[in-house]
Amino acid sequence: MSVPLVMAATAAGMGAPAYAAGKEHQASAKAGARRVLPRILRVGDTGPDVVKLQRQLGVTADGIFGRHTLHAVKLFQGSHGLLVDGQVGPHTRAALAAAGRGTTVGSEIVIRLHDRGPAVAVLQRALGVTADGDFGPITLHAVKAFQARHGLLVDGQVGPHTRAALHLAASADFTYVPPSGSGTHTRHHKAHNHRHRHHHRVHHPASSLGARAVALAKRELGVRYVYGGESPSGFDCSGLMQYVYARLGIQIPRVAADQYRAGHHVSRADLRPGDLVFFDHLGHVGMYVGGGRFIHAPHTGTVVEISSLSGWYSEMYVGATRVS
Repeated sequence: MSVPLVMAATAAGMGAPAYAAGKEHQASAKAGARRVLPRILRVGDTGPDVVKLQRQLGVTADGIFGRHTLHAVKLFQGSHGLLVDGQVGPHTRAALAAAGRGTTVGSEIVIRLHDRGPAVAVLQRALGVTADGDFGPITLHAVKAFQARHGLLVDGQVGPHTRAALHLAASADFTYVPPSGSGTHTRHHKAHNHRHRHHHRVHHPASSLGARAVALAKRELGVRYVYGGESPSGFDCSGLMQYVYARLGIQIPRVAADQYRAGHHVSRADLRPGDLVFFDHLGHVGMYVGGGRFIHAPHTGTVVEISSLSGWYSEMYVGATRVS
């Protein structure tokens, strides 16, 4: 058959099988193109995509999808009505992008000190304190204690992450109820003035703060020692101490020798849980947990563990510092 006849046959429909095969090939190519999608991120993944995710979530961007990244992902999913599976697929990725543009998280009201209203009462009931609808010092203390127990930023403000951990719905129903005689003052202006007139500062007893620090430190048991490490992907001795107290809203120096001067010194007989204990000419630090034991990241080849203040550690003991 000559070329013109082939063309004519195709035009007349005699080449339908070949045409269909061509369409099938195109469909297959499109399907293949559709399969080239961003990978689903999950526990154990590493790399720049994980770093980007961690920055979006506001957690340490070490590029390793570990326990803390998983916790942050689940909190985000729970607070945005997503399937809470800890995996970052297209739906979670889209919600993160929207939150970054301020279209999701930014529209939610943050409940804080001096706020009043029905959402405050809901919050108080979730915290187990008197539900009077007035966010005062007692509620602030309860919020900070809850945040510390759950590894959240201890800022005393109830935003989407704290709300998700409390299993509370978004606070769209929150309304500020100004005190009588406030006139037309806005919520921001009134709260600003009130904070300046009545500056509240919650003091935690050293024993309470220390117990919370120990609870957080114990969560890292089994994490491998990494020289210079300061995240749950790996800790060195002073990195672990700094990380734990930072989760409680307290900044201490990075190096053990400087941490020794970060608080007031206490005698060995007066040790309390949470006190930092130092050894080997201030070359090593751990956290006292009570009962003559302390938690620390010993050295390369080990993991975060609890040891006894005896033997070598007793001989090389230097002193202790109480962080406050």
